[in-house]
Amino acid sequence: MFTGGSPGTASVRIEVNLLPTVDAAKAQFGPIAEALRNPPPDLFGPGTSQVDGMPVYDADEERSYVTAKPDGQGNLVYSDAYRMGRAVVIVYTLGNDSSAASEARRIIAERIDARAPR
Repeated sequence: MFTGGSPGTASVRIEVNLLPTVDAAKAQFGPIAEALRNPPPDLFGPGTSQVDGMPVYDADEERSYVTAKPDGQGNLVYSDAYRMGRAVVIVYTLGNDSSAASEARRIIAERIDARAPR
C-alpha cells in the first residue's frame, strides 16, 4: 500500500495473484473482476457501491469500477482488475481528482504489465 502520493491521489493498494499458467489466470480473472463490482461492506465501508468505470490501460483483459459516491473527503475509489499474462492484478486508487488518479492508475498498470510473466 502506498499513501501520500501526488496531489489528487491519496493512496494506492495493489494485489498481484500470480497463477501457474495463462489458462489458470484467464479462469480466475472473470470471477475476481465480477466480485469487485459488488464489494463486501468491509472493503470500502457499509453502503458503498461501485459502477462501471473507464479503464485507463489496455491489458490482456481489464475491468474498471469506481465508487458511486465520494466519501466525506470527496474521494472516490477506482478499482482496476487486469489480467497480464499469468498475473491477475487488482489496483485500488483513492483520490479526489479524477485526472490525477487516472494518471497514477495508468502508470501503475504500465509498470506492472512490463514485468508480468507470460
